[in-house]
Amino acid sequence: MYTVFSDRKRSIISVPVTDSTNTDIKNIIKESKKPLFTVLTADRQKNGRGRLGRSFLSPEGGLYFSVSFPLTGRETNIPLLTLLAGLAVNEAIEELTGVKTLIKWPNDIYLNNKKLCGILTELVTFRGLTAVVGIGINLTAEDFPEEIRGIATSFLREGITPPDKGELIKKITEILDRLVYEEYSLYNVNKNITEALRERSYSLGKTVSYTLAGEKITGTVTDIRNTGAAVITLPDGKEKEIFCGEII
Repeated sequence: MYTVFSDRKRSIISVPVTDSTNTDIKNIIKESKKPLFTVLTADRQKNGRGRLGRSFLSPEGGLYFSVSFPLTGRETNIPLLTLLAGLAVNEAIEELTGVKTLIKWPNDIYLNNKKLCGILTELVTFRGLTAVVGIGINLTAEDFPEEIRGIATSFLREGITPPDKGELIKKITEILDRLVYEEYSLYNVNKNITEALRERSYSLGKTVSYTLAGEKITGTVTDIRNTGAAVITLPDGKEKEIFCGEII
């Protein structure tokens, strides 16, 4: 029997600028005496964070927001949440603009072979368990630093009218709420979700490198499992199943 939170009405906090929406929402969670269902958005982040402790460029012209997901602690596949967030972003963009994007495992959204969006999922263990999903999407940004100019893009750079910020936040959050709280996807992934992750994967079929236990391996991404794991098939035919990290 899955646990359903009876009151999931979300509050929305909007600020013009902050250090990090993830950091802010985590602090609010620690001050709350009950499960917190909140969306926090900013026009700009001064110290946006990406995976592996990296900085995440967050200039004006982007959409930066974080969403809190109170959990029971009994979910069997919490790491899948990052890919579910990628799927929500992917589906929301397509629904609002007609533009098809792809999910680069495990946490980026690609458009025309360039990064459009980054996702960072963190856990807060304070008066229960809460997952925080931070999402940054390049809408109208054009002037990227030289080091990422060849790999980053925005709707505007691709000649596409960006979706309305409010509508995009609402749509992404609605999809994620459905996946987490109505379809119980962190307990039991249905085949439709797994198929959607495969169909919308930027990584499947590509030759990649990955560092595992200090050893760099190279192979081809041949599957995305229902756990969210990526399967890398090595030249000798052996398979490596990876659950986190970065493939290049």
